[in-house]
Amino acid sequence: MGAQRQTQQRIEFPPESVDGASPSGVGDSEADSARSEDNILRWMSYLPEDCVRTMIRMGWDATT
Repeated sequence: MGAQRQTQQRIEFPPESVDGASPSGVGDSEADSARSEDNILRWMSYLPEDCVRTMIRMGWDATT
């Protein structure tokens, strides 16, 4: 059996908020950012990009 290499695709999303606040109002600690990134990467593995963008805009990355 050969080793499988898993690659992760990164998509840069422009900020939606003008004032710099998180869309959901959730704090922006390192742990929050890491959880948000994990959520986004997981979603990107099975959802279309426009769905992921909408979920981020709605703040789901920080609240799930």
